Amino acid sequence: MTFDKVIPELVAICERSSLAAAAEFCVVRDPRGRVRLAVKFDEAQPAELDSLKAALEAALGRYFVGPIIATGLPGESGKLAKQVIALATVFDTSEIKQAITGEPLRVARAWKKLEARLSKLAWLDEGPVKPPWPLVAQRPRIVTFYSFKGGVGRTTAMAATAWQLAEEGRQVAVLDLDLEAPGVGALLAADSDRGVLDFIVDHLATGAAEIDPVPAAGLGPQAEKVQVYGAGRLSPEYLEKLARLDFTSHAAWSSTGARQSPVSEALQALLKKVATSEPAPEYILIDSRAGLHDLSGLSLHSLAHVDVFLAAAGEQGYRGLDLTLRVAAKRKADFTCVVVHALAPGKGNPEALAEEQEFRGRVYEAFKQFVYSGDEIPGEDSLIDHHSPWVIRRNENLQRFTKIADRREDLFRADYVELKKRIEELTEPEEPEA
Repeated sequence: MTFDKVIPELVAICERSSLAAAAEFCVVRDPRGRVRLAVKFDEAQPAELDSLKAALEAALGRYFVGPIIATGLPGESGKLAKQVIALATVFDTSEIKQAITGEPLRVARAWKKLEARLSKLAWLDEGPVKPPWPLVAQRPRIVTFYSFKGGVGRTTAMAATAWQLAEEGRQVAVLDLDLEAPGVGALLAADSDRGVLDFIVDHLATGAAEIDPVPAAGLGPQAEKVQVYGAGRLSPEYLEKLARLDFTSHAAWSSTGARQSPVSEALQALLKKVATSEPAPEYILIDSRAGLHDLSGLSLHSLAHVDVFLAAAGEQGYRGLDLTLRVAAKRKADFTCVVVHALAPGKGNPEALAEEQEFRGRVYEAFKQFVYSGDEIPGEDSLIDHHSPWVIRRNENLQRFTKIADRREDLFRADYVELKKRIEELTEPEEPEA
């Protein structure tokens, strides 16, 4: 028995049992993936429950934890079963669904579940989420830069965007949310003793926190236009702070039913603090953690107005992009993104055209499957729709360098300029709130 097979097998066994015709089931899965079963069936007989328990133990092994509790049993067992069923009804979905896809298991009844997870709620929770404020005039535009795999130039693209906006006279705030591999402060010569991680842990403990940005000294004359909120000072204490990040939701036990985790609440507070800082930013650019980390899920799904997805050509990048688009399109109430074909070969390279065509085709298929809906699906060759990748070509000068100021010409190349323009178009604010 494996984790993926536990729930489908449990459902199949219960559906074949003598209780199936009149019972209502609730599965409780704990943080280790083990399952328990509650049954709403007032006429249940102990012999029927024992038979079902034996079948589940034989099929699921140590994944199943007995005994089965049922509302029809006397005393504490019956009382506990009623409480479990009530919790599942109030706080969770009305049916068990496959993770990520949202498709219900194909059975004759709607099942209930209670799920205890230690992390990844920003990726797994259902229902649409929104940024902390709408995309309107006089409020900062929030953009997250994300990559499923590291090393594709995500932070570099964010720095290029910030620098170009600053040269246009725009005020920009940059947040380093790659807390387990921070680098924005060093890149922009804006290190500080206190940073984003310090703000989060202070907020976790006290419900309030303070943070001051540092000008991006590495950008020379534009330093004051780009205010940097780095991760914090790397030290043994930094690891202690990382160890205290709590990504678990306390929704089921909250009087309001709010599904935010403590870290999510802290990040929302941080963005509001940044938005009201002086000078007030017009843009907030977030450097997200790569991969399927909790921080990257929060950065993409509940913080940003626009997501910038960077990926290199290759099966690893394509599969990561598929999953990321699938989740983001389901979670975000207003999903807007830019897909970047990163590290693309130079135009003179004979492999460039073939790679670009392959990349475009894979992205288009992902959008057709997970993002676009209805009859009006744009054609693959459309250059203005979200599936149309923005190409950033490989540049050896940006693979390694000491000072960002020495790479201004590279960061103002046409491909980075076009990316900045696309971000500006997608973050054009709506009419101001009344």
